[in-house]
Amino acid sequence: MSQSQAQQSSRSRQPDRSSKSESAPGAGVDAAAIAAANAANAAVVKNRDMASAQSAQSGQGNPASNRSNVSGPGPSRARESDITNALLNLEREARKAETEAELGYLMVNGSRVAVQYRQALLVMRSGGSKHRVVAVSSLSAIDRNSTFIRWVERLAKQKLTGEKEAKVFSFDVRVEAASDDLDASSYPFSNVAFVPLQLRDGTVFAHLMLTREGEWDERSLVAATRLCETFSHSWEALTGPTQVKRKMRSRTLLWIIGAAAIVAAGFYPVPLSVLAPAEVTPTDAFIVASPADGAIESIEVDPNSTVSKGQLLFTFADTDLRNRVKLAGQAVSVAEARYQQSLRTSFSDSRAKRELSIAQSELKLKASEYDFAQELLKNSRVTAGASGLVLFADKETWTGRPVSVGERIMRIADPSKVEVTINLPVSDAIILKEQARVELYLDSNPLKPVKAAVSSASFHARPDGDGVLSYRVRAEFAVQAGKTPPRIGLRGTAKVYGDKVRLGYYLMRKPISAIRQWTGY
Repeated sequence: MSQSQAQQSSRSRQPDRSSKSESAPGAGVDAAAIAAANAANAAVVKNRDMASAQSAQSGQGNPASNRSNVSGPGPSRARESDITNALLNLEREARKAETEAELGYLMVNGSRVAVQYRQALLVMRSGGSKHRVVAVSSLSAIDRNSTFIRWVERLAKQKLTGEKEAKVFSFDVRVEAASDDLDASSYPFSNVAFVPLQLRDGTVFAHLMLTREGEWDERSLVAATRLCETFSHSWEALTGPTQVKRKMRSRTLLWIIGAAAIVAAGFYPVPLSVLAPAEVTPTDAFIVASPADGAIESIEVDPNSTVSKGQLLFTFADTDLRNRVKLAGQAVSVAEARYQQSLRTSFSDSRAKRELSIAQSELKLKASEYDFAQELLKNSRVTAGASGLVLFADKETWTGRPVSVGERIMRIADPSKVEVTINLPVSDAIILKEQARVELYLDSNPLKPVKAAVSSASFHARPDGDGVLSYRVRAEFAVQAGKTPPRIGLRGTAKVYGDKVRLGYYLMRKPISAIRQWTGY
């Protein structure tokens, strides 16, 4: 065989790269096609080797002819070996991928030698007919708001429909684009190929979008199909088919079901409840008030101590009272002497007889003043009117403090008779019925609520200790055998239950109230 004949035979066996491939091999691109392409490549290489050997024997005397023949098939053979090695390396790296992001990065960046594209994008199906770009070659991050990404997703939604979704096909975006599509007309790599990624059951879950300037030939698409089969197998082995299909499900139905569930839950009846500060207070406590105006000289008992009836609680400063008793006694003596004098002279003196009644009245008046002073002195020593636990702040607060008549100083209570006093703010006021359920969460033990029932509620609101306008609600503790009631003075938060209402009203009661206060509607 001559040198020209060998070169002509070699050229005749090379693929025609100028032929157009408007519709790429879809389902026909399979293992048989790949085997046929590999056999053709092997035949091309064999013929080139034979032609090179014959031309070398016939042209030994011509060094220039020998160099030209040797340099001819060299680059093609190297390119064939590079593609084969790239395919094998990609299959090995795909099986080593540990995450979806790592595998996606390999798909768009590692297939360049084997497929010879300029840009690759991984487009995932995201429920229904939605497509989402998750990886772009030569980019580490994707801007979801960029015009290019949005154009690619629109293009995928437009092209990947019907039978084309499971087939390999290529097209020219500039030829098929509309006249007003600036993204397609300005994109430099107009020839686009979509290669599907499928699960074992045939479900298409993604597409590999490949672009370049020249038209796509069957050889490149066969290599891309082989790679996508490997990538599909690796993706399914990495995440599992169930997880892949879950991401493909349409979320519209889930949103509708969720919204319907929320609306239905809004009509579910729940008891209306509010939270308010509460305190454990005694029931029917004996109030110890100041019997007179004066200053407290000393407190004889300790706070929270038990006292018996008649026991001395505190004393007033009695210096003024003792002097007042002494002066009243002297006034009684003077009045009595004057009365005796008028009585003796009344027998002989008519004038003294007339003044006898006046002297007698003055004596009674001074005697009454003396008795009043004695009563005040006696009341300067205040005793307990009942037995129980004495409740007041501390001794130092009251010692030396001036008080007025009727001012409350302390209380005497029975520790076994207690109740809950709840200060319900006006903004949280609800309709309460008698024996409404109450749960008291004490600050000392917030994990174990104490049950109680509403016994009474004030009709008018008044400021509480913090200055908040509140209703005074009282609740009785539920009787529990073998358990002592909470200690007097403990504080906490009470949860008061009212009538049952819809869950929607329960959640929107405060906003509705605020809107009405601001708008009047």
